[in-house]
Amino acid sequence: MASSLSKYKHPYVTVDLLLFSVIDDQLAICLTMRDEEPFRDMYSLPGSFVRENESAEGAVERLLSNKLGLQKQIYTEQLQTFSDINRDPRERVISIAYLGIIPDPEEVKVPWMKWFTICGSNVGSYKLCQVQPLNVSDMTTENHVRNADYSQEAMSEQVQSGSDDFVTEFISTNLGFDHDKMLRIGVDRLRAKIDYTDIIFKFLKDSGKFTAATLREIYQAVTGQEINRGNFTKYQMNTYMEHGLIKKTGSTSVGRGRPADTYSYIGGEGLWIKY
Repeated sequence: MASSLSKYKHPYVTVDLLLFSVIDDQLAICLTMRDEEPFRDMYSLPGSFVRENESAEGAVERLLSNKLGLQKQIYTEQLQTFSDINRDPRERVISIAYLGIIPDPEEVKVPWMKWFTICGSNVGSYKLCQVQPLNVSDMTTENHVRNADYSQEAMSEQVQSGSDDFVTEFISTNLGFDHDKMLRIGVDRLRAKIDYTDIIFKFLKDSGKFTAATLREIYQAVTGQEINRGNFTKYQMNTYMEHGLIKKTGSTSVGRGRPADTYSYIGGEGLWIKY
């Protein structure tokens, strides 16, 4: 068997992770700036080559632990295999992309990972805006990059200066490799699944106690669309109740209005809603 396979050149296999969260009521993605060629000084999805003695799922677990510093279990699922012949300029590399969801983005503490909110653009891809507090008193044109078209030279200057005090905005077509394609497919998949699976509950920081308002904020962030509060309660929340995904647990005071109902997620892993 070994001799019959030896005539076939083995392509390399990698995993790439689209790690999503909700930040400031917007869907966000976790990216890293590459420090080597190809695509040096450009942002890309975190990834890793699959080792000979591990599965693709094992490579994702190692990626989460070693590169993102996450020790707790994070929800992941396979998105799609990307096998365009020239997707990596170095060698023939096939990538298996995974979706990941982390309710609390602050759990990613390693300095080489950055969060970017995902906004629509007029060029068919996404505008990615780095999430980072600003020190307004230190803002200058030299140490802040505000360029929606993204400049590799500007980003290189920022890295060399060692300054973290800036805001980066760029179009996702400037991601390394074919990661813009992965992002577009990943966002589309997430937005589709939010209406027929229980994936929305993976974004909750506390799935044991939440309100309809909390779930509505997540729904709006993921879909990028506003939804009427009454309609969300009438249709979405009732649908979750009817299919045994959630149950009422009590109420909590919200401002000066009447107390809001609280819910608990009780659905099983991978439970699909059937309309």
